[in-house]
Amino acid sequence: MSKKFTRWLDPYNYLDLLLDKLFGEPDTASKKFITNVIYILYSILLAYLLYLIIGLILGTSLPLATVVSGSMEPTLHRGDIVVVSSAKNIKAQIIDVNKNIANKDLKDFSKMDFFPNNYGLSEIDTITIGHKTINLEDIIKNKNSIVIYKSNIYGKLIIHRVVAIIHANDGTFVITKGDNHKTNRIIDEDCDLDPNTGNQRKGCLNVFPVNVKNLYGKEIFKIPYLGYIKLIFS
Repeated sequence: MSKKFTRWLDPYNYLDLLLDKLFGEPDTASKKFITNVIYILYSILLAYLLYLIIGLILGTSLPLATVVSGSMEPTLHRGDIVVVSSAKNIKAQIIDVNKNIANKDLKDFSKMDFFPNNYGLSEIDTITIGHKTINLEDIIKNKNSIVIYKSNIYGKLIIHRVVAIIHANDGTFVITKGDNHKTNRIIDEDCDLDPNTGNQRKGCLNVFPVNVKNLYGKEIFKIPYLGYIKLIFS
């Protein structure tokens, strides 16, 4: 392929031609300043358009997300960039529940058992919904899908693993949990009162199960640590 042809594939070639027509050679300080500002703005616009195009291809409004906490360690680390696709075909056990659960506490339709983990902390061991019991260690071994949703408590994006998909009378929902056994010892939607303190369970991230319609998408792969650039500036 000739250089004459490939130059037209370079989006900056068109800007070069426009600036040359408008300003000619940048032979003064003011011309150099103006052209540099235009190049920066043009680069930002190209990056935004590329982001939108990737989102359209992957079927999500959030094609890239940066991991900002250690809640998914050792699977995802702070600073990893997660590439996201639409939330279709989520991998997790499907459970049918013959009731409405949209605004229900987890305890209203499930039973949870806890155990003292390797850190000497109480951590969820199993959850029983209907007639099905899920071992929380199995959701990691089986590589259940990792999804993104916005916490209705903190208003921040959460990147956690799906524990189960629940088909209820009022829709399809997911319950989720972070992989980190030290910091994320309960299911995100376990907002019941702690029997030891009488307070809402520490670590609760979402008051009710998350409707799949409200998911931003699911992780398809990660780019390790590249997101640290964003974390530094934010």
